[in-house]
Amino acid sequence: MKKNLPNFLIVGAAKCGTSSLHNYLNQHPNIFMPSFNEEGKNVKEPQFLVKNKVKNRLHFGVWTWEEYQSLFKQAKQQRAIGESSVFYLFYYQDAINEIKNRLGNDVKIIIMLRNPVDRAYSAFQHVSRGLKEKHTFEYSLEIEEGRLEKDKTLTPMVMYKAMGMYYEMVKAYSDSFKEVYIILHEDFSFSTNKVLKEVFQFLGIDETQKINSEIRYNVGGKIWSNNTFKRVFVTASKLKTVFKKILPKKTRKKIMENLSKPFIKKVSMKEKTKDDLIRYFQKDIKKLAILINKDLTNWTK
Repeated sequence: MKKNLPNFLIVGAAKCGTSSLHNYLNQHPNIFMPSFNEEGKNVKEPQFLVKNKVKNRLHFGVWTWEEYQSLFKQAKQQRAIGESSVFYLFYYQDAINEIKNRLGNDVKIIIMLRNPVDRAYSAFQHVSRGLKEKHTFEYSLEIEEGRLEKDKTLTPMVMYKAMGMYYEMVKAYSDSFKEVYIILHEDFSFSTNKVLKEVFQFLGIDETQKINSEIRYNVGGKIWSNNTFKRVFVTASKLKTVFKKILPKKTRKKIMENLSKPFIKKVSMKEKTKDDLIRYFQKDIKKLAILINKDLTNWTK
């Protein structure tokens, strides 16, 4: 294990609770995880270990080894040093090689998994709130294969189905590292403190530490009701330009959130789409259940 570099990683999957877990773990005095660097840049998800896959597709990230190392230089007495980058699971082959080369073979791996049908729709809602997704969920699923090859700037988050095919990803990590801890989204949601205690045990730190787990981070579930309003609030509009000149960032963000609320709505997945996705994921779920020795029958209903 290399000093002042991660000895554990939260590798994904996206939309499975990784942001909440990151923030809860950061409350523990014996854990260090970067959230902001010295310049105030958000570095919660460095994605450095898969930089060759995502660098041109994301508006965030850390792309040099020097900057990556600097994220952890403030770690002092903390026994557990980690980071959370959700694309390490999807791009598992690149990530595993880089983890071993840069951080060593003894890194502890935390994987968060969610019903892949629910995860896919949550990811779609997440991407739809920005400008990267212009299609309906159903059409996005139809055209998913080849999307990343056609558009080199498109976020990997649009791989709604592929990101939920967990078996090969989890198996690769389990085969490559001695210590891999799996967290199911439903367990994390309904028994948060119990799961946190188990994570602390996994990391070898004080499991009795009290954590405020009331706040949920990066919660999705809503999409824009109108593309015109979406463009006004998301793109560089005159409204945003005026706000930027006269108001600090936090105030701007709060005002824009309040102004946009009437135009963002909760939309449920179509039943037929849900049934189609259950069939699509069924075989992978069965193999995964055997691999991780968990009952996943609720994922196929």
